[in-house]
Amino acid sequence: MININIKILLCVYFLSASFCYSQKQNTIDEAIKQAIENNQQIQSAKYNVEKENALKLKAVNIPKPELFIEFEGIKGGINNFESRKIGILQAFEFPSSYFLRSDVQNSQVLVSKAELSKIVNDLKFNVKQNYYSLKLQINLLEAAKENLKVYEDLLFVAERKYMVGSTSNLEVLGAKVNKIKFENEIKNIESQIRIYQSELKKLMNVDYIILPDNSFKYVEIISAKENLLALALRNNPELSIKRFQKEKFSNKISLSKSELLPDLSFRYYKQKIGSDGDYWGFEIGIGIPFWFWWEQSGSIKEANFEYKIASSDESTIRKNIESQLNQAYEEYQNSIRQLDFFTGEALTEGNEILRQAKISYEEGSIDYVEYLMALTIAYDIKIQYLNSIYNNNKSIIELENITAGEIR
Repeated sequence: MININIKILLCVYFLSASFCYSQKQNTIDEAIKQAIENNQQIQSAKYNVEKENALKLKAVNIPKPELFIEFEGIKGGINNFESRKIGILQAFEFPSSYFLRSDVQNSQVLVSKAELSKIVNDLKFNVKQNYYSLKLQINLLEAAKENLKVYEDLLFVAERKYMVGSTSNLEVLGAKVNKIKFENEIKNIESQIRIYQSELKKLMNVDYIILPDNSFKYVEIISAKENLLALALRNNPELSIKRFQKEKFSNKISLSKSELLPDLSFRYYKQKIGSDGDYWGFEIGIGIPFWFWWEQSGSIKEANFEYKIASSDESTIRKNIESQLNQAYEEYQNSIRQLDFFTGEALTEGNEILRQAKISYEEGSIDYVEYLMALTIAYDIKIQYLNSIYNNNKSIIELENITAGEIR
């Protein structure tokens, strides 16, 4: 595993020492926590959940009661009447409609919660991707600087050999070109580091430069692919959104059918007939939907089509999840195979090749071309090893995004 003092390393290559004071080291968990706390889209999604919860109160939308006064048999003035009624009228939907409308809104609350989970999950994915990309670039920078030092030493030895006439100027020029090449490589890597730090700063919504922790290691997971797939199908937010939408539209179909049932009304009143006011009465009404084939029939068809669309989308997302998980898991296994190769023999042999080639070149046992070939092999092994660690973490990040959970 490769460990480096990142603070010292970054402070050296940035423009000024004062820049280091605006930096802060964060672990991946701290970076994710900061990003979630500061993200305005997440805050808006939380408000949306609260709004949908509040809308559950509208499920029981009983019409306002009506107060009425009714005169009959008026002769001359309003005070001269045969009968007067004072009462209250209350209309109701069929009772099942209230329960079904509440079920529709409860499903919408679950949809809004799943949408919030998706925003959080996507944000975690973006933070993790940029965080580990930053780690890779920092380790590539360290490797490039180490290689630059080797080429500086090579140039020094080549110049000495040229001065004593044991080599040609071509060898010196070649060493200079390779030194310049790695100086330019370092500048490119430093630029990439600033890009990832800028993106992390935006994702976390902070005013300081992000420094990752010092570790850069690979991870092996113990969960089988089948278990990860089951976890993904259960927890993936995008799939959950479609599942709850399907549930909502199913409830909406039932609600639309319930609205075909008759409405009810109740009327209670006190009645005065002539001079005797000790009468009361009530009326019960039933609203029969003679025209149900219009609005209600249209609502049923609309809800049926919405349900079919949601079911089709759910099936498509399921297939995409399975495909993405298979691909990410294959990438993970490939990274482990590569890492087994590098940690088994390749890294040790690469370091030994570099050590022996340096000694042999200084002693004159090998020429410049052979030494350059040895340098290239050793450097390529180190870079491939670092990229394999990154690919390992990247595949796990993708699996965690698909399953919406931690699997490390």
